[in-house]
Amino acid sequence: MKKNGILFDLDGTLWEVKNSTFESANKIVKKHQLKEISMETICAVFGLNKFEVAQLYFPYLELNQSLNLLDEIEILNIKNLKEYGGNIYPNLKETLASLRKKYELFIVSNTSKSEYIEAFLTSAKLNNYFKDYIAASELGISKADAIKKIIDDYKLTKAVYVGDTKKDMEASNLAKIPFIQAKYGFGKNLNAEYYINTFKELPYIVEKLI
Repeated sequence: MKKNGILFDLDGTLWEVKNSTFESANKIVKKHQLKEISMETICAVFGLNKFEVAQLYFPYLELNQSLNLLDEIEILNIKNLKEYGGNIYPNLKETLASLRKKYELFIVSNTSKSEYIEAFLTSAKLNNYFKDYIAASELGISKADAIKKIIDDYKLTKAVYVGDTKKDMEASNLAKIPFIQAKYGFGKNLNAEYYINTFKELPYIVEKLI
């Protein structure tokens, strides 16, 4: 039996949490009397792995120290997001409900904590919409390898990846599956062959590719 899947990035694709992340990050840096992290930096790190994020947040610190601080930030942010949720993109739930009738749905994020993905699923009440999810940095693998793992584990015949950044596009290319850019997210000027301007456009593009 053929099984086709849609794999999603999280930040900038399914939800946007820059304000929560900014507040959590700067609460921790204030506690440690460090330099404020700008909103520009916050927006620049979505989609990166934990080492890249730590280095951008704290370029003046040793890596181990910056990773420990990042861990503090993530724990606080997850706590806040579980309680208050994030900004879910318009028409998300209705579109996912339609898509899951024909495709298996997955989340593949670069986050270092699966609890971050769970905060999204719980706060958005979408636990039953997705077959599985992977926090790539938590497993110590690349996003491309996480995509391949989902495809292999669930024996998907065909799959596409929906994301918003250059890193997402590169991961899709490495995994040898089509990439659909969410143009409303954080990525700019990707020149992606396939893209959506709003989430509700997704079924039409997927139908062409799968």
